Amino acid sequence: MSETPRPNLPQVSRRKLLLGGAGALAAAGAGTLLLPGTARADQTLTSNATGTYNGYYYSFWTDDPGSVSMTLGAAGHYSSTWSNTNNWVGGLGWSNGSRRTVTYSGTFNPGSNGYLSLYGWTANPLVEYYIVEAHGPYNPGSGGTQRGTVNADGGTYTIYESTRTNQPSVEGTKTFQQYWSVRNSSRTSGSINTGTHFDAWEAAGMPMGAFNYYMIMATEGYQSTGSSNITLSDGGTTPPDDGGSTTPPPGSGTCSARYTTTTSWNGGFNGEVTITAGSNGVTNWKVPLTFASDQTLTSVWNGTASRSGNVVTVTAASHNGTLSAGQSTSFGFTVNSSNTTAPSIGGCSAA
Repeated sequence: MSETPRPNLPQVSRRKLLLGGAGALAAAGAGTLLLPGTARADQTLTSNATGTYNGYYYSFWTDDPGSVSMTLGAAGHYSSTWSNTNNWVGGLGWSNGSRRTVTYSGTFNPGSNGYLSLYGWTANPLVEYYIVEAHGPYNPGSGGTQRGTVNADGGTYTIYESTRTNQPSVEGTKTFQQYWSVRNSSRTSGSINTGTHFDAWEAAGMPMGAFNYYMIMATEGYQSTGSSNITLSDGGTTPPDDGGSTTPPPGSGTCSARYTTTTSWNGGFNGEVTITAGSNGVTNWKVPLTFASDQTLTSVWNGTASRSGNVVTVTAASHNGTLSAGQSTSFGFTVNSSNTTAPSIGGCSAA
């Protein structure tokens, strides 16, 4: 079990966060491809756990068992309640961070100390990062050095940087940086363009690393009583209403596709395909994937999927279908099978 540091709240014990492979199958919910199967019933967590659930990665940790619970519901939805809890954090998201737009809505009642944030890590350099949307009376970034501001997502965020020296992390005990974007006017619904924050951090001399680790929309409570009810997405697989037209415009340009197995467990795995546009960019890309006959695809996110036999063709979602030269995006999926052989990719092309 890996440990991650507790942010700079005063006099806080270190927290442990379970990482790595998922121990449960992620079934598809609304807006995902279910081949075959049905969405899983609600599940309530009261002890430390990670995994995938209805197409999303989840993480739950508490140092005070019995005082907090987090319930996983429909795809992208969770709720939590905690009472006089010393420290807890949990949420839903993705097994790997990326440049994506995360849309969320709900309620967040931290009581006193606590916050709602998009939270994750990068590797090489090792960075723990937070995009804080709402918090209680304590500003969790204020213990660091202010590096400026960024106007993003309809608001202004203050940027902070902290150094953690010989502290627990996703890579063991190391010295690493913490990056913060703290929204000056709290909110509990909206969209977060992660790339805007990443670029602002880079411009402030705060380099990002590789997205080898998870990204979650997290609720955290510290020595407080509270609740949250959050639903999130990043475009999903359901396109918006286009006024009745069902035929997308023809695609153009060229692209390449690269596959990575992001997590695996006894009975399944999560995969990710990264799309990179060619020298002329690409619009309305598509990628065919061929799976083994004993592999069942249970969910797809950040793309739209159709199936013919063992071939699943994933096409661009509405928010990531147009890429300029050299720009990348990704889609992910969950497979239910003891056979963890990677699918073969038929290449990337314009649809």
